[in-house]
Order: sequence, then C-alpha cells, then structure tokens
Amino acid sequence: MDTSIEAVAQEVLDVVPVVMRTIRAEMRSQRGADLNVPLFRTLLFLERHPGVSLQHLAEHLGLTPPTVSKIVDGLVSHSVVSRQSSQTDRRKITLQLTPGGQEVLDKSRSSAQARLVELLTPLTAEQCATVYEALQIIQPLFQPNGDKSMHGEQKI
Repeated sequence: MDTSIEAVAQEVLDVVPVVMRTIRAEMRSQRGADLNVPLFRTLLFLERHPGVSLQHLAEHLGLTPPTVSKIVDGLVSHSVVSRQSSQTDRRKITLQLTPGGQEVLDKSRSSAQARLVELLTPLTAEQCATVYEALQIIQPLFQPNGDKSMHGEQKI
C-alpha cells in the first residue's frame, strides 16, 4: 500500500467528494427550508462563531461578500439568522444564529449524521477508531488560519 503524501492527497481528493455528495443528498431529502450545503455551512459557522462579520463569513465560505450578503438576506428573511448593530458603532454589523436557525441546523445535522451512521455501520470498532483518529489528525490542517477568532464586526 502506497502511503506517500501524494497517495494520501489523491485519496483525500477521491473520498471527500463522495462523502460530501452523500451529505448533500441527505440534506436535500430532509430539508424543509431549502437548506443546501452553503446554507448549512453558513449556519454551522454562525453557531461556532456568533457575532461574526459578513466579511469573515465570506472568507470562510470562499465566496464574495456580495454573494454571502444575498445568502444572509435569505436566511434573515426566513428568521434563521439575525443581523445585529454594534452598541458602540452603528456602522458595524454582526451575524447571529436565531433559535429557529439553531433548530434548522440541529435537524439537518441530526439527519445527516444518522445517514452517516448507517453507512459506517459495517466498520469494525478498530476501523472506526482508525477513521476517527485520521479525521482528528487532518482536521486542523484544513482550518483557515484565522478561524479561531472570527468574532470581528463588519462595517456597512
């Protein structure tokens, strides 16, 4: 078995899209509020980073601020995200997940996780431990450098 860095990179390129396709399919089958993967990722990010700016959200999603602004507009209109003005500077806007948004996120996450559990059931306990350990090892490598402190505010 080739375990060179190149082989591992190729395996990641081969496996991750298949996993994401499965997650997307499950979300499409369960969504009630047209929750697609970018919206799901937006809600996840807002859960982890309450009070983040639109600019930081755009950086995380890899999209332009105008595109993310449209996404946020839709989420605000569905009452799953709120925009908050800073108490000290009205030009600054932060984004928050609403209780309704948390409910949508929890339902979607639960459904996707249940599907993944079904698919992973054939793995032995040892294989599960190996997959878990591998994911724990690579996850920090794919975190954006500034992802730990994304609580900045956005000026409008």
